[in-house]
Amino acid sequence: MAVMEQASAKATPQEIHTLPYAGFGLRLVAGVLDCIVLVSVLLLFTAVAGFYLLTQTDWGRESDFSNSEGYTALAIASLFLLFVPLYFAVCWWWLGQTMGQLAVRIAVTDRDGYHISGWRAVLRTFFFPLSLLPIGLGLTTIFFDQESRALHDMIAGTVVIELP
Repeated sequence: MAVMEQASAKATPQEIHTLPYAGFGLRLVAGVLDCIVLVSVLLLFTAVAGFYLLTQTDWGRESDFSNSEGYTALAIASLFLLFVPLYFAVCWWWLGQTMGQLAVRIAVTDRDGYHISGWRAVLRTFFFPLSLLPIGLGLTTIFFDQESRALHDMIAGTVVIELP
């Protein structure tokens, strides 16, 4: 079994080898919580874009604004598309967990139980959408793999464990 460095400081050597792999249920709950976090951030980016448009139209008094202002507001809102992969890659590399995973006490490690490198985090982030397409077939491997790994975990060489 795998374990993170932080967990090893709290767990005895016997407990290290008994940490279970996170199943589909915990991972699903963490994913829903991450979606809530990301929707909140999307609303923040949208609010900033809307605020920009308000300031450019004299607080809504001018109904006509130029295409460049509209494109700028769209570009501000589109920065969210850059934020999403950064959120996952940085959280997995820096903390070993996203906010959703932190809430349900699961973590991403390499197969030996250590924090994943930045390269593994980027690889896992890049291939995560592949697990969702088509209709989540890449996630079905969680049910059949001994280590409960999804397709993106297999490609990146990672596992998801439950923390004590």
